[in-house]
Amino acid sequence: MNNIGRIREIFKWTQNQRILFWVFLGMVILPNVIMLFTESTSSLTRITGVVLPFALYWLAYSMWKKPGKAFWWLFIFIFFAAFEIVLLYLFGESPIAVDMFLNVTTTNITEVNELLMDLVPAVAFVFLLYVPGMVLAVMSIRNKEELSEDFRRTQRRNSVMLLFVGLLMLCINYMTDSYFVFKNDIFPFNASYNLGLSIDRVVRTSNYDKTSANFKYNAVSERNDSVNEIYVLVIGETLRADNMRVYGYERNTTPHMTAMDKDSSMVIYRDAITMSNTTHKSVPMIMSDIASEAFDSIYYRKGLITAFKEAGFKTAYYSNQRRNHSFIDFFGSEADQVIFLKDSVSITDNVNDMELVELLKQRLAEYAGGKLLVVLHCYGSHFNYKDRYPESMAKYKPDMIPSADRKYRPQLINAYDNTVLQADEVVYQVVQSLSEKDVNSAMIFTSDHGEDIFDDSRGRFLHASPQPTYYQLRVPLCVWCNDKYKQEYGKKWASLWATKDIPVSTNKVVFHTLLDMAGIKTRYRVASDALSSGVFEESQRMYLNDHNEFLPLERSGLKDLDFLEFVARHLKY
Repeated sequence: MNNIGRIREIFKWTQNQRILFWVFLGMVILPNVIMLFTESTSSLTRITGVVLPFALYWLAYSMWKKPGKAFWWLFIFIFFAAFEIVLLYLFGESPIAVDMFLNVTTTNITEVNELLMDLVPAVAFVFLLYVPGMVLAVMSIRNKEELSEDFRRTQRRNSVMLLFVGLLMLCINYMTDSYFVFKNDIFPFNASYNLGLSIDRVVRTSNYDKTSANFKYNAVSERNDSVNEIYVLVIGETLRADNMRVYGYERNTTPHMTAMDKDSSMVIYRDAITMSNTTHKSVPMIMSDIASEAFDSIYYRKGLITAFKEAGFKTAYYSNQRRNHSFIDFFGSEADQVIFLKDSVSITDNVNDMELVELLKQRLAEYAGGKLLVVLHCYGSHFNYKDRYPESMAKYKPDMIPSADRKYRPQLINAYDNTVLQADEVVYQVVQSLSEKDVNSAMIFTSDHGEDIFDDSRGRFLHASPQPTYYQLRVPLCVWCNDKYKQEYGKKWASLWATKDIPVSTNKVVFHTLLDMAGIKTRYRVASDALSSGVFEESQRMYLNDHNEFLPLERSGLKDLDFLEFVARHLKY
């Protein structure tokens, strides 16, 4: 037998429709099998997550004489399978979330390129698995051989029997697990439901200009028009509090903020968390009052900047992010002056966050009195960390990262800590710039979310995982006021100090605190959510889940340890 004959003999199975029938079923059920070992749901739920979908796939495939046709008609589930395997590699758990689908429309090309560095093995695996599957499906369709009626009848009978078992297991899940929800816990039904939600959100977002057109805060200033004042909101990116010296980290990554903490010129909120580990949700909550209402009210209202404008403030929004047609863009674009630094550079160019400070300095140089709000949206500590700071800021070495792999964690931490130094410098330069103005001025600094950097045995990395982690939730929150503001509004400064040890949710307090500090009156300002009001009330901390529901923190699926227990055991000030 010649070589060609041997090759044909080896691949003879590709012409066998029965073999292809089982091969295609194996391909589509593979992520469910993997999730048997990755998910934190009950054993019964995980087993149900294999039995029930497999029974339905099995029944569906038995309807076609050629399994290749079933493969293509049900290709959406092949797509889900490939997508899910990649996400399991990235996050280690959880089904395809709504946010994962939305990332397709809101993540910029630069972020995609950086993320792909970490996904090469997973992408290569699904490519090598499912592309040949697509070829085999075409071969199956072109093959004259068909599955016999007897074979398909047998498969239907057996699949129905297994389906009955799966439905029985589903009923037992509902009877024994109060947290079990079919649309959330069984793949690919959860992925299908989430895809539908993501499409709905894309449509609603596209209509935002219409649904929010008539919204008004009816905001007015409680202070005389002649009062000069400047407020700056600095929004960091992917900055976790645990790598900041001012929050107890062993390295001195925040020399300026630590010094301001020691001389009591800056209020450091010791126990602050974000309500979302995704940028496209966290930042709009920071820039509006929706965290005190319902997240879906976002489609009908405007942001913080509009409230300040209605109260007579001049406003500016400077961003080191790329536009992504999300609510961040919408709320930022409400300002009188809007600058996206990366509008004028190629997608491969990096822009340093210090450029935001330069824009602020230019705006302050032009300031001739009145009321002013400036929002700075940084790129901060976003991966690839090494690209976020100049070489002069590379205090911790080595910081070259060959790839996003656990074995390079020391280099990753070094580079990440250098980004923290950069964030500290940004905050310091903002404070210095405001200090030079003899007007009431204040700054609030926080981050949208934190980051996982291979901190535990599960090997989680980055952020935006469907299940949040401690390191993704715990973020900095700091407030600075100049001496003139403290003298003029001593009670507010005292209230800020009085609340610094109270557990807070950054997304819920920033809007109300800024409005209260600036003396802006509107029915949307909630005094009990304003740190400076003197009547701030601690409330149960919530987490915004994938379905835009505010859930108590203990229902968030938080990984590692219980959050409050972790705080009590590990935080040192």
